[in-house]
Amino acid sequence: MSLFGRLFGSRPPASSPPNAAVIADDLVAGLTAGGASLDAAVDAALRRHLEAERRAAEAEKRGEKIPFWLRREGGGSGEMEDALRDRIAQRRTGEDDR
Repeated sequence: MSLFGRLFGSRPPASSPPNAAVIADDLVAGLTAGGASLDAAVDAALRRHLEAERRAAEAEKRGEKIPFWLRREGGGSGEMEDALRDRIAQRRTGEDDR
């Protein structure tokens, strides 16, 4: 609060509601491109994301392989990266033999 605000007894600005969020303009354009209102588009996008995370967590508990774009960062065993690295090495050796 400013010095004049303290002297004249003004109140600090009201804070935004606890469920308000600021969304970047480029995300707004992408979310509302289909013609939906921003609140409906944000709600739908968040629900899809949370559902995908829930399904991925359930599949991981069952021991199923999770696509790399749904896998959590860190804590991974790196098996997929090793397998991809081996496949690339095999292809390169196959190309060298030609």
